[in-house]
Amino acid sequence: MRIHMDPVSGIAGDMFVAACLDLGLDQEELSNALATLNLGPWQLEVTRQRRGGLPGTHVAFRVPTEHVHRHLPDILALIHQSQLPEPVKQSAGNLFSLLAEAEGHVHGIDPNHCHFHEIGAMDAILDICAAAYAVWRLEISGITSAPPCVGSGTVRCEHGLMPVPVPAVAELFRRHGVPIHPEMDPNTGELVTPTGAAILVHFTQRFGPCPLTGIDQVGLGLGTREIPHRTNGLRILSQRDVPKNNFQEDRVNLISTHIDDMNPEWYGLLWDRLFAAGALDVALSPITMKKGRPAVRLEIVASPETTKSLAHVLLNQSTSLGVRIQPCDRIIKTRSEHRIDTPWGELRTKRTEHLHKAEYDDLLQLATKMNWSLPETAAKVAVYLDHSPAPNTDETS
Repeated sequence: MRIHMDPVSGIAGDMFVAACLDLGLDQEELSNALATLNLGPWQLEVTRQRRGGLPGTHVAFRVPTEHVHRHLPDILALIHQSQLPEPVKQSAGNLFSLLAEAEGHVHGIDPNHCHFHEIGAMDAILDICAAAYAVWRLEISGITSAPPCVGSGTVRCEHGLMPVPVPAVAELFRRHGVPIHPEMDPNTGELVTPTGAAILVHFTQRFGPCPLTGIDQVGLGLGTREIPHRTNGLRILSQRDVPKNNFQEDRVNLISTHIDDMNPEWYGLLWDRLFAAGALDVALSPITMKKGRPAVRLEIVASPETTKSLAHVLLNQSTSLGVRIQPCDRIIKTRSEHRIDTPWGELRTKRTEHLHKAEYDDLLQLATKMNWSLPETAAKVAVYLDHSPAPNTDETS
């Protein structure tokens, strides 16, 4: 499934786990998995409660009072020695590494030498491992989130009275470019905990409006406090994945610019260089800009890895003074590429569930070779492909 989080009342590790339980995560399975951590006695308490008039799930890990100051290697060893699934171990380890790096930066020491109290406590370890397990067990394939509200005022922690957000949260959000939602109430208190911030940073693929095209389930994970004039809870919306046998999903960036002062003869070279630099697609469309000037809107579909280099090509090879970059979710048909022997020679083809067609360049070469028109060539090849057996080997793209 894919999920979208609404942390308008912030996020904590237990709120995320509670929302996942609300979405169908099995409580007994979760408890059994976490029991493989060598942490001593603890109890998972799951209850239905209300915040702001809305019902939701509340989670609390009941643990004995402890005064253990664990370091990052200690926590990673606990996780590694458990019987948690390997993907869960990896995610949980990454979450703690993010926290250690942030804590190390704000304290000016090596992350491995940080001794944690709040995030090294038993309940925080259970929160983080439970969150990693929930993402794995629910088979969550994509996570987006609205910008979180961090709260306001101050909070008392081991180091004394601290402003909100606490230093570790501020550092996590700073180094990972997390946008935040402004808080108008000056006395809300802490809404985003370090564990919640790490979960946001590690799992969220994009911050912004909800990209889901439908809602199958709604989970509400409740916080512990009652906050006036707000529902203290993390809402998660979920949507089932598109069947994988027909479609594939990925992330691309859309690079665009408007140009009203470039010689039209130059677009051909720009076009070639953009494709040579790895553009997935390039499109030109006529527009009208200020003062009624005819202009061109140039759009490039780019993979995340080639986005910056393509933007540089566009700026260096055109008169554009700037570009816009928008992240996009893309759904494409599963397809396979083949080389087919035909009466006229070998042709490269693409095949989807309902379509089998030859590559344009190969059709053009065949039309030139046989002195046929392109429509005639396409028709002959289509008839042959319709009556030819399906290829046995695929190279899926």
